[in-house]
Amino acid sequence: MAAQPFESRTSVITCDTQGIVQEYAADAADLFGWTQDEVIGKMSVAMFHVPKNVPTLVPRLLREAVEQGKFEEEVTLMRKDGSTFRAVLTVRPIVREGQHLGFMGMTHPLTPPGPVPVARLWVQAFRAPFLVASLIPGLVGALAARQAGYRINLGLLGLSLLGLVCIHLGTNMSNDAWDYRSGNDLQVRHLNPFAGGGRVLFRGVLNLRTHLAVAVTFLLLGSLIGLYLVSIVGLPLLWLGLVGVAVAYFYVAPPLRLAHRGVGEIAVGIAFGPVTVLGVYYVLARAFDPPAVILSISLGLLVTGILWINEVPDIPADAAVGKRTLVVRLGLARATTAFGAIVLAAYAILVVGVVLFSLTPWALLALLAIPLAIKPILGLRRAGADPHALIPSNAGMILTTVVTGILLLAGLAIEVFA
Repeated sequence: MAAQPFESRTSVITCDTQGIVQEYAADAADLFGWTQDEVIGKMSVAMFHVPKNVPTLVPRLLREAVEQGKFEEEVTLMRKDGSTFRAVLTVRPIVREGQHLGFMGMTHPLTPPGPVPVARLWVQAFRAPFLVASLIPGLVGALAARQAGYRINLGLLGLSLLGLVCIHLGTNMSNDAWDYRSGNDLQVRHLNPFAGGGRVLFRGVLNLRTHLAVAVTFLLLGSLIGLYLVSIVGLPLLWLGLVGVAVAYFYVAPPLRLAHRGVGEIAVGIAFGPVTVLGVYYVLARAFDPPAVILSISLGLLVTGILWINEVPDIPADAAVGKRTLVVRLGLARATTAFGAIVLAAYAILVVGVVLFSLTPWALLALLAIPLAIKPILGLRRAGADPHALIPSNAGMILTTVVTGILLLAGLAIEVFA
């Protein structure tokens, strides 16, 4: 394809107060690569920004535009194909008869678009930062086995963690592929970067079949590693693995489509809690002991909490394509109450474990994360379904889970090495 000539004329885009494009001139289509049919009334202006700037720059520029009457700054913007360019972005509020109706953005490009970042889009498709949701539970399972007096085989532990990574990457990619095919991605119109999946396929750069093939390859590699471990430690690991792989692929894929049937949140909690923690624990211990079960339930609840609060901004998009998640079925008010119960139960179960099931008291170090956990609970109550206001709470729930996992690891390590 021949390169388009670089023109530094100013392009104008208007959006409503939620960031949904309302007017999109032909010169803006030339500049950003999206057609008018793809954008008007369908797309958030967040899609014109690089992902790392969405949770910080975009809210700031909208706020400054309202408070100061104008935002103007040199920024990096993104075309449909993922290529970027520098531009002076000017944003003003649209006010009529004293009512704030939206924003007008004027983009004056300073540089031509760079190369299409195919490799970076593949990395983005992996959604690798979310691997903490599987690696931390896996490490907790390993230290729990050591604390229970079992010897740690580093080779088997390494294979277990590698298998978890493969299954998790395959899960991320297969879910995005099936959400794209169902039209779910196209219904996501908010600025929240923690919800709505990876959203890279509709840029038209990555081939859908190749994307799905890579996802299946990761799942197969993880499954082969799991089968090898089964041959060493026994059949109980097989049943855990089957549950994990089934959840990984059929979360949104037909025919099971677990998320569409309102059991996706439960399935994910089981997969990233009991399946992950007890899977690694069994590889090292050849047993399932009550303290490990307690730890697995606690972490499973926290990962469920991440998914739960991330689904709130997606309620309209999910409902539009028949993806009736449990959050959609409960509605915002009841889902908000349930979220608080889920998160707090993750800590309550640790106390129960110490009192009744011989869990080391050092595990209660995780209770130090409760103040962090309260913030997303209160944040969801304040923000409701507002995807922009919910961004700090989405990030806060991830931080809560990571810190809780680290505190559990610290507690188990103290018990082992003190």
